[in-house]
Amino acid sequence: MTLLLLYAAVFIASLIAVDTLLRSFFRKSERRRAVNHRLSLLDASEDHLKTYREMVKERGADGIWRSLPSTQLIRQWYTQSGVKFDPRRFALYGILGAVLVWLAVQFLIPSNLVRVPVFVANCLLIPIVFVWRTRTSRIRTFTLKLPEALDVANRSLAAGHPLPAAISLVAREMPDPVGTEFGLLSDELTYGTTLDDALVNLSRRVGAEDLSLLAIALSVQAGTGGNLVEILQNLSKTLRDRAMLKAKVKAISSEGRITAIFMSVYPFLLYAMIKVLSPTYFDPVWASGYGTTIVAALVAIMAVGNVILYKMVNFEY
Repeated sequence: MTLLLLYAAVFIASLIAVDTLLRSFFRKSERRRAVNHRLSLLDASEDHLKTYREMVKERGADGIWRSLPSTQLIRQWYTQSGVKFDPRRFALYGILGAVLVWLAVQFLIPSNLVRVPVFVANCLLIPIVFVWRTRTSRIRTFTLKLPEALDVANRSLAAGHPLPAAISLVAREMPDPVGTEFGLLSDELTYGTTLDDALVNLSRRVGAEDLSLLAIALSVQAGTGGNLVEILQNLSKTLRDRAMLKAKVKAISSEGRITAIFMSVYPFLLYAMIKVLSPTYFDPVWASGYGTTIVAALVAIMAVGNVILYKMVNFEY
């Protein structure tokens, strides 16, 4: 009995120690994330204008790319994703990803006629999907943090500060992506950009739909006057209610979305599993000469089905 109590005491002590270490680690990580990217760059350099230009350039939001219609949409997605372009890292990941994709395609598809198009399509599609998913996640995070940023600006305005000072306070107090984006907005106002143009640039850099409401509210208030604190309070409440509605719709449609994802991925997983367990199972299909046609037809049917499933589980609100 004494030995059992000793084991229990050692277990509880170990559990408490591990919990303390994990809490300390995550608390430090959260503290590091609280400092946004712009402030970390400003700590390393005292030249605010140079830092602003470097941030705009690394995000691909400078004016040079806006003049190229063929790359405007791609550059806009890249800018809104918040990804920083590093040539060496891009080359390393590109080569490694291409090798992994080629090995997977070579293992799963025996026909050389199909291998090369599938390999090229995947090499082009994977970076686009990565940027698109990163952009979607960043916009979602910005949208969730925007009401909190409006509350910070409201408190500054209620204390008697002007709007540029309130925007600068948001840039100092909020984490990424809100802090950095409002910091760029504050820099543009400081260097002579009008409020309307700065808000348009902010909306283009972020891509969040809720920013259009903020831009309209600030533009109308600047032109016609009114109680800006009350306007931003009402806007913050509206954005919170909208986020709550989105969360409810997402929860209600979660079963349908999981079903759609499973039905989309299942055929490929089943093919890979059969290929691993019985490598020669599909050889008659490829040897018949109709394998490419069959695969193309099935992929086209699956694409149509995925579009229908996407329309069924995604709602406009």
